Amino acid sequence: MYWLQVLVLTISLLTGLVKGAVVPENDDIYEQGLYSKADHVHVLTIKNFDKKIYGQNHATLLQFYNSYCGHCRAFAPKFKSLAADIQSWKNILQLAVLDCSVEENNEICRQFEVMAYPSLRYLHENYVKAASNIGDRMQSTDTAERLKSQLVTKMKLEQAMGRLASAPSLNIMSHATYDSAVRDVPSNVIYTFLVFEGENSTIGSQLALDINDYQNIKLKRVHDNSELAEVASVNNFPGLVAVGSSLVPTLLTPKNPTKQNLLKAINSFLKMKNYAFPVRDIDTQGLYGNDFSDDKSLSLDSDVVYYSDLEKTLKTSLHTEITRHKTLDKDALSALLEYLDVIITSFPFRGNLREYLVDLRNTFGTKAQWGGSEIYDVVKKLETAHAPVYSTNLEYIGCRGSQPKYRGYTCGLWTMFHTLTINAADKPGTEGPKVLRAMHGYVKHFFGCTECSQHFQEMAARNRIFEVNENDKAVLWLWISHNEVNLRLSGDVTEDPVHPKIQFPSPTKCPECRKDRGAWDLPKVYQYLQRMYGMRNIQDARSARSATTMPSPFSNLDIGMLSLLFALRTWRRNQLLF
Repeated sequence: MYWLQVLVLTISLLTGLVKGAVVPENDDIYEQGLYSKADHVHVLTIKNFDKKIYGQNHATLLQFYNSYCGHCRAFAPKFKSLAADIQSWKNILQLAVLDCSVEENNEICRQFEVMAYPSLRYLHENYVKAASNIGDRMQSTDTAERLKSQLVTKMKLEQAMGRLASAPSLNIMSHATYDSAVRDVPSNVIYTFLVFEGENSTIGSQLALDINDYQNIKLKRVHDNSELAEVASVNNFPGLVAVGSSLVPTLLTPKNPTKQNLLKAINSFLKMKNYAFPVRDIDTQGLYGNDFSDDKSLSLDSDVVYYSDLEKTLKTSLHTEITRHKTLDKDALSALLEYLDVIITSFPFRGNLREYLVDLRNTFGTKAQWGGSEIYDVVKKLETAHAPVYSTNLEYIGCRGSQPKYRGYTCGLWTMFHTLTINAADKPGTEGPKVLRAMHGYVKHFFGCTECSQHFQEMAARNRIFEVNENDKAVLWLWISHNEVNLRLSGDVTEDPVHPKIQFPSPTKCPECRKDRGAWDLPKVYQYLQRMYGMRNIQDARSARSATTMPSPFSNLDIGMLSLLFALRTWRRNQLLF
């Protein structure tokens, strides 16, 4: 019976491990894309969206984003800061995020007509699912404070429309006496805090929301030019006065009346009165964080392109980028057909991929207008008909970042278009300039990062992309433009700290590419790009060679090559064990 006891003990231990792990509850997930539950947001997916959004007794600020969008990455810390700052508002308003780069989520993004990232929508409480209900658009801002002010202004408008009944009043009034100021306060309120401020200020409203869960406490906004301000001797604004049930006032205005200092003054006053503060959730941010920055993966040869990167990028573009339009026609449809044309002509195909793309292109050429969901259905249907279409495990190898939020698809897109220009240059005619035109159309109509797309279009116009008419010039145009982007983004918050953006190729990787005084030797650069992106240099994971050389300059660009996938490393370990 000893084996039975061991079995029971093993099952008990496994059960304990499962209970202690982060296991999704129903259709909830802990983390996806740029956010996790530790960021105090609802992480939405196609499976839990309806349950989390519709029919709720609180309003929702919903962010649609794209995890490879640089602007979304830069915005994420601000949105997380806002979420952490307004945790106490959760009975009234909650924050949620949906990653539109995840294929399964794409249908929701189409339904909400999301064409720019990040896209913020305000959904009022008891929101109902309907084709026309896509939320109220709000602007992303450069700071969490400005976003919070914008949100408070929206909530004031909602109250004026009769909604947000569960929130404290955000209205502002004029009063002449303390008695008139607290006349409508319920009898169970022990202290009323009066905030004297201008009508357009949002500080009083923020404070009211911050302490909305304080039992038997009320906060009211009062015009700073009202008679009561003079009675209360308030001459520094925003001003703060506490009024007890016996109408005895206490002036609490701090020397520097910021929102934070006013909140401290309220809490200090209540603490002296032995007030029992509400118990709030403990901040567990970072408890289950997934950080790969310490993952010492094998260092790869930086002067090769990995086929898995190309396939992963192409599949992402077909599954999540071209399908995000609610309706696809006219210029956008033409851009899609041109994109597929250059892929068919110059992509280094393996297996059934070319046959699949030819069928896809021919199908999309049969109609003048397509719905986004139709596009997705065709992509999936033909993928199944030509299976297996992809020959790799579809993971980034050369384009893998030090953390999931870095590099990936954007790196892969640069890599793919460099590969296309080089391979197009080996063909008769002027296929290279066609690649540039197709790239311009793709970035303009389909690339998920709106701000990045605008920057690229401005650069393309400035660098006269449509005047390039020779294959070798197309190769060098893309190289020059990529280095221009690297220069602009060097030191940016979106830059992978392990792979800083440089001007490539570096003197180490291509010493002959620079002349004595540092000027580029363009013929040598062209030869280097041919070696780098030519078909003969494209490798798969099996042929990846470990190296002990210094970090790759190309990995520093958003198109460089470092690190084997963690999963691949684990797989190889298992092979050695068994």
